[in-house]
Amino acid sequence: MDAYLQDNDLDGIELYVYQQHPYQVDYTENSFGVHLKYWPYWLDFWYGDEKNLQKNFQDAEEIKKYYFDAADQTQWLQAIRNNIKASLAVKPEYLVWHVSHCDLKEIFTFDFRYTDEQVIDATIEVFNSVCDVIPENVVVLFENLWWPGLRLVRPEIVDRLFCGVKKHAVGIMLDTGHLLNTNTALKNENDGIEFICKTVENLGMYKNYIKGTHLSCSLSGAYQKQSLEKRHTDTSMMTIMKHITSIDQHRIFKEAGLKKLIDCLQPDYLVHELFYDNLAELSGLVKMQQKLLRK
Repeated sequence: MDAYLQDNDLDGIELYVYQQHPYQVDYTENSFGVHLKYWPYWLDFWYGDEKNLQKNFQDAEEIKKYYFDAADQTQWLQAIRNNIKASLAVKPEYLVWHVSHCDLKEIFTFDFRYTDEQVIDATIEVFNSVCDVIPENVVVLFENLWWPGLRLVRPEIVDRLFCGVKKHAVGIMLDTGHLLNTNTALKNENDGIEFICKTVENLGMYKNYIKGTHLSCSLSGAYQKQSLEKRHTDTSMMTIMKHITSIDQHRIFKEAGLKKLIDCLQPDYLVHELFYDNLAELSGLVKMQQKLLRK
């Protein structure tokens, strides 16, 4: 790990911790941050909406398994606390918390039952119920997605979130690919960079809350428009993952405008979040983006 990071001019990693117990391998030395477990579909479980839960799962056992063996709100909150505690084992400087919701049907239709406001309010409820286990010296960075929740395209929603959470050490992990996915009219990288910078400027004071950036390029407008015209009947996990990765492409930026983007965001943490088949390929991709950042 040390040699790989040095070869790619990287300071460390953002570690995925998607379980309730710490890793047996010690990643403390290299982990600057941790990405917490994320449930894309959770509001129906939180509100006890059995009717819609049954539409998204085969049976009660599958529901329980999905939510870390939790049978109700109280057990799920404890599972989230356990996930946070497992993450803190590597002594991270920050934790990443996704703010979004989407069910299996809405992934394809974009006909969402819950609004940004509803997702934000529920997120505040959950976060405030578990944030007491997070030390004040560990910052929580809320990440944007293109589904309802923290999309970053509405400043009033950003304000709603940060006015509601109790913890003081908080900020934004801006995922560039996720933000690009909110605008299907984008045709090229430079248009995308302009869109991100304009969106960030529209955040006003909350621009300063951007502490981290998940860096990737995703220009999926054409795919999204084409997909919405189709009737999707196959909701197998393979089909779902293929669909999501066709929207959220995790490609590298290739244009010189990338440096302008980073100058606009000015993140404390810059994470190359890319699709790759092996570490050698990832190394080549990271080096290409690193080179652009120096221009």
